[in-house]
Parts: sequence; structure tokens; C-alpha cells
Amino acid sequence: MKRVCKVVCVCAVVVVAVVLGLHWAKPAAQTETRWTMINVAPGLGQADCHLIEFPNGKRVLIDIADGSDARGTALAFLRKRGINHIDLVVISHFHLDHYGKLRDLINTGIRVDRVALNVPVAEVGNRESIYGSGWDTIQSLLRFLREKGVPYFTPKPGDRLIKVPLSCFPDSPAFASLDVISLYDGLHTPIGKTDVNDTSIILRLSDGPTRALFTGDLNYRMGMYMAQHNFDLAADILKVPHHGAEHSAPDEFFERVNPKAALVPSPKTLWWSLRSKRIRTFFQDHHIPTYVSGINGNVTVHMTADGFTIQAER
Repeated sequence: MKRVCKVVCVCAVVVVAVVLGLHWAKPAAQTETRWTMINVAPGLGQADCHLIEFPNGKRVLIDIADGSDARGTALAFLRKRGINHIDLVVISHFHLDHYGKLRDLINTGIRVDRVALNVPVAEVGNRESIYGSGWDTIQSLLRFLREKGVPYFTPKPGDRLIKVPLSCFPDSPAFASLDVISLYDGLHTPIGKTDVNDTSIILRLSDGPTRALFTGDLNYRMGMYMAQHNFDLAADILKVPHHGAEHSAPDEFFERVNPKAALVPSPKTLWWSLRSKRIRTFFQDHHIPTYVSGINGNVTVHMTADGFTIQAER
């Protein structure tokens, strides 16, 4: 039905063009959902930045790097692509390597329509203020967003942040979407008090039945809880949490996701270190293709309702 609809829409455009005597070629519309893991950790540091491009042109950034992106890799990538408008920025959690370039992104003139974020309770955030999660630092960023007129909000589990029909008809059951799986404030959680990593907003990106899971810096204890309870974690592609380092989610979590491929935003020195041995071994033993930003450069996942392909820069 989806293919028939596409044919009908294209034919209608061609007929109108012929009747009116128009002689122009309309650029082919994007028919896939693209996710690019931008390599913002080319050196020793670690950071996250992911660009999602939907078939209707909507763009989402999940995290926007910091210190290890001192050369402005993320912003340079957007400029090279001619991107001057982001529909939504999602800050997975308040550590600077995930949100530190947000000010620069906005100050450089790129229009941001809204920001989704999850502020940890002060008791939790202030314990890690050195990483940018302190109450004063967070409030400073929120003031900046208000001054710039950029709306921000805290989503809830089950919220659909983006929905894009994949056919000519808006009410079609085929769509691409970005959905919130879970988030906690660090204090009111099912496992007691956590650190800021476990306040990460966990997201699912879908193009029809093809799925990707974004995990922020999900830690071991919260990852184990999610693996043992009724969370919808199954995904074709996994953004590996916590840069692939040891305290990341447990093997039971990865088994529940059961991915066909994994992307890791990590410098190669971290990925090949003892800190990443467990995670590295899991994916090797399960014969899951793994792409590491510090090794493979920018990595783009092309998602459609029929599956996915992955293209690495090198």
C-alpha cells in the first residue's frame, strides 16, 4: 500500500506538470531516516553528538559535544551540510560532554526550535558539579535559553517527540518517530539515589519497524533494572551507553536490546583500553558489527521500513 501511494503521488505531480507545460525537475525527496554519529572525540576525550534527519526535513540533535570538541567538529559538520535550523535538541543528561556546545550552537546563528532536557535534583547534580551538573551551572544554561527565546521542556516516558508520516496520507499507520522510553531525576527512581548518568533520557528512533535505541550514559544498576523489567528495549541498532566504558549498562541489557549493529561515541584509546574490555568483548562474542567514532569517523545509519545500512567515513 505504501508503494502504491508513493506511485500515485508521483504520478499526480507528473500529470500536473505536463498539463501546465512545466519544464522543471523537482529534487528527489528524502525517503529514509538518517542518523549520523558525529565524531566529536577525535583525541583522548569523550563526547556525544548525533544528528537525526527525518524524511520530511525535520532535524534533531541528540546531545551536542563539549571540551574534546574544542576544534568545533560538530558545528563544522552542520555548516558543511548547510544546516541552519534544528527542530529539536535533546540533552540526554547534564554532563558537559553531552551539552557543552549548546550555547555555541545557538550563538553561531543556527535556529533551535526547542530543547528537551532532564534537570537532576540539586542533591544529585551538585555532587558532580565538576562535570557541569551543578545547580548553578544548569540554571545558568536555562537562563541563557530563556534570554535567547528558545523554549525548553522536560518530557515524560511515553512522549512522542517527533512523528513523520511515511506516505502521502498524514493518517497512514507508517511513520518515523522519536519516542521517550524512560528518564529519572536521580532521586525518585526504582533503584534509589543514582548519579547524573542515570538521569539520561532514553530514546527510541523508528522508521516503520526499523529501530534504534539511544541510551545516553546509562549505568550498570539502572541498566540492569531496565533489563529485568517491562521496558521496550528491542532495537536493530544500539547507541552504546557511556562511551563503551566499563560502568555502562550490563550484558543483560545488551541481550534485551539484541541489536544487529552498535555505534560507540568513543576515542579509540578508550575503546581499546581495559575500561571497555567487557563491552568490547560482548559485541565481539556476539558477532555484532561495532562502529567507533574515534576509529571510523562520522558514521551514518540509513534507516527505512525495510531495514538499515551503515556508512562509515573511514
